[in-house]
Amino acid sequence: MNLMAKLEQVDVAQIMPPEPLRASLPAAKPYPVEQLGDILGGAAQALHESIKAPLGLCCQSVLAAASFAAQSHFDVMLPWGARKPLSLFLLTVADSGERKSAVDDVVLGAAKAQERLEMTNYQIEFEHYEAELMKWKAASDAANKKTSKPKTQAGADYAQNEAHEVGPKPKAPIMPLRFVTDPTVEGLYKLLVTAQPSIALFSDEGGLLIGGNALNSENALKTMARWCKLWNGSPFDRVRAGDGSGCLYGRRMAMHQLAQPDVMQKLLSDRMANGQGLLARCLVAWPESTIGKRHIEAFENPKDRREVKRLFVVLKTLAEATPRTNDGNLQELDPVELPLSVDAQQMAIDAVNQFENLMAAGADLSELKDRASKATEIACRIAGVMSVIENGMAAREITGKHLESGLILMQWYLAEALRIQSAAIVPQSVLDAESLSRWLESRNVQEYTTRTILNKGPNQLRDRSRLHAAIGELVSNGYHAPNDHGAIIDGKKAKLSWRVLHHVV
Repeated sequence: MNLMAKLEQVDVAQIMPPEPLRASLPAAKPYPVEQLGDILGGAAQALHESIKAPLGLCCQSVLAAASFAAQSHFDVMLPWGARKPLSLFLLTVADSGERKSAVDDVVLGAAKAQERLEMTNYQIEFEHYEAELMKWKAASDAANKKTSKPKTQAGADYAQNEAHEVGPKPKAPIMPLRFVTDPTVEGLYKLLVTAQPSIALFSDEGGLLIGGNALNSENALKTMARWCKLWNGSPFDRVRAGDGSGCLYGRRMAMHQLAQPDVMQKLLSDRMANGQGLLARCLVAWPESTIGKRHIEAFENPKDRREVKRLFVVLKTLAEATPRTNDGNLQELDPVELPLSVDAQQMAIDAVNQFENLMAAGADLSELKDRASKATEIACRIAGVMSVIENGMAAREITGKHLESGLILMQWYLAEALRIQSAAIVPQSVLDAESLSRWLESRNVQEYTTRTILNKGPNQLRDRSRLHAAIGELVSNGYHAPNDHGAIIDGKKAKLSWRVLHHVV
């Protein structure tokens, strides 16, 4: 056999590298840390230098902590008259080993220390409450028995007087719990009935939330809808036949979830999260890894850095301050309004018009209309948070300088959303193709038919249309190739069959 004939027998596709199924993620632009101001920006830079975590991750963490600290004390008055919380929702993508926990432990130290301190006192107060409740129940039961069996008018009057003397039912102390990781909507409601009115849905292991009960197929829609309502500052209403109904006013929730790429991509590519509007409310960052570049000359405790100490003092002061509440109800917040200054209002008008132009068909933000439509509001929220961090409880307005920084940061987040979108929002056919490739590789299957996958393959691929779409992705990108008509597969002739050339990495 000559050389040419031998070459004709070689399957060229086997020696050609396949095309990637997903678009590669472009390089991230540097986070504009200077726009966070001296306190937040300085602390983020110090954390980056001492912990060696990505700068964008550090910025996300300090901004989230600042939002949580500010949201119980202040609301932003938007220039069109709406009053909104200073709550921010942030999502950060970071690989395992990026020191997510180390950053969060430092940044959230003030709030968590306050929670621990109050929890100790709460245990004592709750034991006292339970004792008083038992006494009240005993006295109430005794008074009710006397009232139910009066023999004379004087006896009835005496029994009623004793019932009156029992007094009102003791009130339970407010649980100081502030940080939650994976609450269902029902659990969140019950928590906000008994605990602090300002909470933080924070986690450095976002998989607990993204893969947990709150966002499973049964609960995802109602969970996302409720989060959106809390972001808007809407009341938390619930109507149930079994355990009662109610409506909670003046509650606030900030969110920051840090997760590895594979986990976060499930949320970022989720059609419901996009369609429901949750992701339009989120500030997403996917900073470049620092792993492999974190060389040091000496160990440094980030808590010893002056910039970190300054932020700790600011956050601690806000955590210890008593928020304004409505008519003495300690669980119904009535935050102070932060209006925009005159120059900030004009800046907001200009921003609304510019974002509107950018949302036009074919313009830069035409594919991010949902996010761009909320850009000015979120910029105002960021500006409000920075005003509170710099002025503390004395903050009374949002200046043009603060809003300018908020708008620059918002532009960065929109650019980041565009950068991530191509890599994070993956078509279902590609996800299915990756699933099929992994299944075949795990079983060392080199050739297969549709019957094989429909009968034994992954559950989601036992649908003929989805299976053919997945195979189409693998064939068109050079991972699989069709066999000749009538090829023998598992001892039988197959009308259609395919062979594996490459596995998806």
